[in-house]
Amino acid sequence: MRLSKTLVCVGVAASALAAGCSSSQATPPTTTQVPAYQHTGPDKVGVTTVDLGSAGPVFGERYATVYYPADEAKVASHPPFSYTEAVTLPTALQGILPAKYNTTTTVAAYADPPASPKGPFPVVLFSHGYGGERLYYSSLLAGIASWGYVVVSADYLERGLAAQALQSKTRPSATDDTAIMDASLTAVEHASSDPASPLASSVDTTKVAAVGHSAGGGTAFNGLAAPALKTAIGWAPVGPTGTPSSKPVMLIVAQGDNVVTPATVKKTYQAFTGPKVLVEISGAGHNTYTDICEGIRSGGGLISYAIDAHLVSPSLAKLGMNGCQASDAAPQRFWPIVQFYTVVQLADQFAGNKTAVVPAPKPGQFPGFTVTIKQAS
Repeated sequence: MRLSKTLVCVGVAASALAAGCSSSQATPPTTTQVPAYQHTGPDKVGVTTVDLGSAGPVFGERYATVYYPADEAKVASHPPFSYTEAVTLPTALQGILPAKYNTTTTVAAYADPPASPKGPFPVVLFSHGYGGERLYYSSLLAGIASWGYVVVSADYLERGLAAQALQSKTRPSATDDTAIMDASLTAVEHASSDPASPLASSVDTTKVAAVGHSAGGGTAFNGLAAPALKTAIGWAPVGPTGTPSSKPVMLIVAQGDNVVTPATVKKTYQAFTGPKVLVEISGAGHNTYTDICEGIRSGGGLISYAIDAHLVSPSLAKLGMNGCQASDAAPQRFWPIVQFYTVVQLADQFAGNKTAVVPAPKPGQFPGFTVTIKQAS
């Protein structure tokens, strides 16, 4: 039997009149039955880097940044994790970014502590979008990792910001993207088997999912062709390049996205034939998922430099600015919604709950946002 329903809930301040959530067929579970995934989870988070091999003479070495549950007893001896925007560039370009644009982002995580002894943990393979970089989603990815996941964010350099600025003739392809995703899984699997690695004994390759933003959403959906992948989640995603998988999927879209619009995401949702969930969030935009959105709001960061120096096309500039204007909601208010639904989907699918009902938020859970849930199983 196919179950289809739409759930709507408005997040409001606790002192305001709360709107209710309703279902046309069955009363969904309330979030009192679901952990508070919008907050930081029970695990401290470590961040390390694995090498994926050479990406050629233009881009240099390809890496993946890994966010993982850390050994709480040992994190105090490791520094907080932070990154500059220049470090996301190929080595040959890192020196050209003026200091005023080279902002530093500090994440709620630690650099290279040993993994938690509570592992091994499920693996989440992350793919960034056009003009993105592997580190730009660190706040969201660290938040996901804090709930017991090893999150692997690989360099898709052929569609990164440097490729656009350099007008690289090397174009990404679905085949190459899948190979990069596979390489990132292999790299953390090898690291997990290395007693000297911070990731030692941390990776459970029987539980693997994919998450991607924008073009990376298409990569995540394409990855479902691999038997190992249990589910895929797209943030403002494009669709898969081939026949949509019948495995469980979730699509998350912001109503203010003018790059991959809600109408486009809804068409992608309709094309999937298996268990599926569509999460639509009021406000926000295409780039609100990233750390660098905060810098863009204040006129800083690498994308602002690329726009000011006319290194990127107007279409890419539009992508970078969407959802990151001073008039937009702060990204720190949007990330908890994305984190909550992403972790709900991961937890359900790794637990084998392929047809679980995804809950609408409780009144006041996400102040100032309306969240609409549509799902079919």
